[in-house]
Amino acid sequence: MKQILFIFIAFSGLYSAWGQGKEKVYKAPSPNFIDLSLQTHNDKLRFGVQDEYYLKSDGSYVKPSDATYVDIDKRFSHNNASRHAFAELLKIRFKQEMFAAMDTDYFTERTNTMFEKDKMSHTAQQHTLTLANALSTNEHAMSYFCNQKEDSDCTSRFPQEGYYNEPRNIRPWGGRGATEFQQLRAYTTFAKNDLPVIVKWGSTLLPDNTLKGYYVTRTHLGKYDFKAGGFWLITHQFYNQGFLLKWYNLQPGNSSQRKLMHPNGASILLKMSPDKAETFSEKVQQVYLVFDVTGRLNGLESYRADQLKTTFTLNSPIIEIYSDDSLTNKVDEIDINTMVTKTR
Repeated sequence: MKQILFIFIAFSGLYSAWGQGKEKVYKAPSPNFIDLSLQTHNDKLRFGVQDEYYLKSDGSYVKPSDATYVDIDKRFSHNNASRHAFAELLKIRFKQEMFAAMDTDYFTERTNTMFEKDKMSHTAQQHTLTLANALSTNEHAMSYFCNQKEDSDCTSRFPQEGYYNEPRNIRPWGGRGATEFQQLRAYTTFAKNDLPVIVKWGSTLLPDNTLKGYYVTRTHLGKYDFKAGGFWLITHQFYNQGFLLKWYNLQPGNSSQRKLMHPNGASILLKMSPDKAETFSEKVQQVYLVFDVTGRLNGLESYRADQLKTTFTLNSPIIEIYSDDSLTNKVDEIDINTMVTKTR
């Protein structure tokens, strides 16, 4: 891929919306691409489990008939698209050799007897299609994914105003029913005009491969233990998926932290009086654990899986416990150095 120099400043800032926390916005380097809006906690990026927006602080859900539903629905759409696009941008730095080998004039067809250079070109072309779908605004996407010859009403096939393309919706070059000429024209135009800008943008995000913020996981509350005086939070039941960081990728820094990662699983006691626990358990089925962390991008798990490889360490021994995914109802704090644990 030919190298083209683009110079721009990636602006970012924090904003908040009604009933939700602040989000950090990464401004796109071109009006052809969407701005990225990521969730935060205490003004730092939030990793792991995210705020699903629709859950109110009292445990009820926003209904489609509610006045705020459309705004919340659009905000979820933007954040969902932003997290996907952000991760795809970060992957580029670990595929430099592939993008350097990418053919920007013709498609590299996948075969069973491909040379290594062709494999890299094919992989980079697939990633380019993902980036185009993830980052292009609706208006810009129409020039690449709308077949004017076959579909006179392209607008109806794209998200409504205020909504964003779903990460799983990978539209083909040229649009539905496009000829091989239309497909190639769409690809080469994007690869030569838009991709260099995107590659440059990706290099400005977390340039030192360090993720500073808060990791959030969730777990079921379980039954109350009267003898222990609280609820046992089982680490093996911690939700292990989410944005960029996963629970099992925690790197313990001392013996207390190693208890959290016991191979047989550990249980952490959330202390609570019986009177409070009875009322609490009637309203809350799961709790959210928040850790102050520093994460690290370590490459890709594998080219086939195409997932970022990350690890993280703890900056503080304090685990914050919340009863809602927006992290507004704080229940308690647990000090890892003095916590009560048990193993199987």
